[in-house]
Amino acid sequence: MQSHLIIRAMRTPRGILVLLLVGVSLPAAARPHAGRISLEEALRRAAARAPTSSTEISIAIAEKDGTGPLLFGRNAGEPLTIASVTKMFTTAAALAGLGRDYRFKTRIFRTGQVVDGLLKGELLLVGGGDPNISGRFYEDHIHAIFDRWAEGLQAAGIRRIAGDVLLNAEFFDHEYRNPGWPAGQEARWYQAPISALSFNDNCISVSVVPGPRPGAPVAVAFNPPTRFLHVESSARTVSGRRPPRIAVAREFGSRIVTVAGIVPVRRFGWSTVIAIDDPPMYFGTVLRERLERDGVPVDGRIVETARKPDASWSLVATTTSDLLPSIAVANKRSQSFYAEQIFKTLAAERGAEGTWPEALRLERRFLASLGLDPARYDLHDGSGLNPDNRVAALDIVRFLRAMAASPFGTDWIQTLAVSGESDGSLRHRLRDRLGRGRVFAKTGSLDRVNSLAGYAVAQSGKTYVFAIILNGRRVNDGTGHALEDRIVRALLANG
Repeated sequence: MQSHLIIRAMRTPRGILVLLLVGVSLPAAARPHAGRISLEEALRRAAARAPTSSTEISIAIAEKDGTGPLLFGRNAGEPLTIASVTKMFTTAAALAGLGRDYRFKTRIFRTGQVVDGLLKGELLLVGGGDPNISGRFYEDHIHAIFDRWAEGLQAAGIRRIAGDVLLNAEFFDHEYRNPGWPAGQEARWYQAPISALSFNDNCISVSVVPGPRPGAPVAVAFNPPTRFLHVESSARTVSGRRPPRIAVAREFGSRIVTVAGIVPVRRFGWSTVIAIDDPPMYFGTVLRERLERDGVPVDGRIVETARKPDASWSLVATTTSDLLPSIAVANKRSQSFYAEQIFKTLAAERGAEGTWPEALRLERRFLASLGLDPARYDLHDGSGLNPDNRVAALDIVRFLRAMAASPFGTDWIQTLAVSGESDGSLRHRLRDRLGRGRVFAKTGSLDRVNSLAGYAVAQSGKTYVFAIILNGRRVNDGTGHALEDRIVRALLANG
């Protein structure tokens, strides 16, 4: 019987505070006192002085349980661009469709005979959409999985590979970026491409370090180190009295990274993260480089293929990773790459093909299963990068109520960002005694868009659902966060 290496990734996400939202109430930390204003009045005051016009704001707040009327609303039924609040619908649909125990799977096969340590054949990598082939769950060791694959090959007696490394990424289609994403931002980390074979969030870190003396060229390095990209740098080292000015760019479709500007001598340097364009070839290039470093060089080429393993292929290694921690990365950290990988995995596993249209069809079917009207949810991708994702606050609140009552609500709610906790997008917000640990929500931000939606546990112990959507020329993170946090504080203090 052939043996193979099983690599299990991930850990169970923390879910301590979720009990507050599924029926276990907090003891009342503050009792109503004489002269306290009503909740409606407190919310009305907090919602005043919005940074946008009355037609570009949508707010809805209700009690979590039941189907009672809104406690407060402003243009609650007006659909607006919701940005990353979109990820809530994506991850909920994936959890319902795939199940909490779902595991992403990536497999590596070999064919041919091994003679004196030489594999007279090829390797075949079959991708399954795993977003976790990186250092995220491996103590920032980017190459951890590739190194384990090398160990698996060596355990099979392989010290060199004569043939090619074949890359099968057919689990998804090859539309790497959603057609509605803004053009000209393809090198930004948050618009990284989506593929069934993806490595390191399909991004590369670019570091710029000053030379030994003024006038010397700077040193530019990639992490992971790779020849997949190339550097053209005109940047120079200057005296320590001058401030740094660095520009790093990569044109769409190019593998050349240009670096320009100045770095003061004796400074620690500077770094940024950029996205690549061809995920399978990036994956294969770094894998080949790492195998060579680990003592298993490859003589052949890196080749993309639709070829599938048959009886002539032997399984060398399998890597799996868990869905729930991946959903937590998408929701807590608002990581768009994770959301889209999860979205297309849903389509590939439960639909006809791993495409955005198929994922959206399954998402609409999921919303209908919650008793919601899918026509009221105008969604176009899984992450919210597409500005055409438009939903009214009222419909977000209806969704949040339905999720809390659903069989998978407990698991899903614990993947949201928690106010004041260090592992999410609310880590710098609502951190005082009133807010810390009482808000479970999804943030959203695009140009001229800011949003916040989720659950809030008031001082009384009662749980509320809320959605605040802001669009407009004067809307940004500063103005949006100020209004959203003011409204949520009023809810926490007076609810």
